[in-house]
Amino acid sequence: MTPAATRRNSQRTAWLIFGPPAFMVAVGWLLQLADDRQNAMQALSLVPVSTTSGPMDLLWPVAVGLAVLVGAGLLVRRLGWRRVMPAIGALWMLLWLAGSAAMVQRHVNRQGLFLQDMTASVTAPLARATARVVTVKFKPASLRSLGGTELVLQVSGLQIPQRLLIDDARAASLKPGDTLALQFAPGRFSGLFVTGWQAAPAADSH
Repeated sequence: MTPAATRRNSQRTAWLIFGPPAFMVAVGWLLQLADDRQNAMQALSLVPVSTTSGPMDLLWPVAVGLAVLVGAGLLVRRLGWRRVMPAIGALWMLLWLAGSAAMVQRHVNRQGLFLQDMTASVTAPLARATARVVTVKFKPASLRSLGGTELVLQVSGLQIPQRLLIDDARAASLKPGDTLALQFAPGRFSGLFVTGWQAAPAADSH
């Protein structure tokens, strides 16, 4: 292989490794810029608490990851790295593109909340409910979220307890048994989002 061909292969490899992650970062930056310019309302995801429990809830992601690594190792050993490399490169790109698409879908899903908030005064008000605090737990910041106070709530009208992460200093003073007044709305495609909350007096808990 000539030096020019080697250089071209190195450039393609570099683009393949760093291009898809850079694209996803750019998509995230553009979506955040669109939110800032639109001054979109805050929307906190209301997520149902899993009804299953046990060791498998924690072990299954590890098991899937190990299975993928073992399968890739066996495939490379049988077919050779040169033959497997195109498939691995395509899978790498698809994973980052899928992540970018998920970010766009999540952004568009929340846009329905912004439109509902604009039209609530001329149509119907956003849904309101009371919720009883079941558990309170501090969650540190991570790569996935800014952290805050994680609440498990029993929301009126919803059978399954809901998990809500609030990045607000006021939430740190909440205790199990407290009552919250929630304002929430469905996303454009799926899910429920809390668009406003406040601690309710004990007399309003009924």
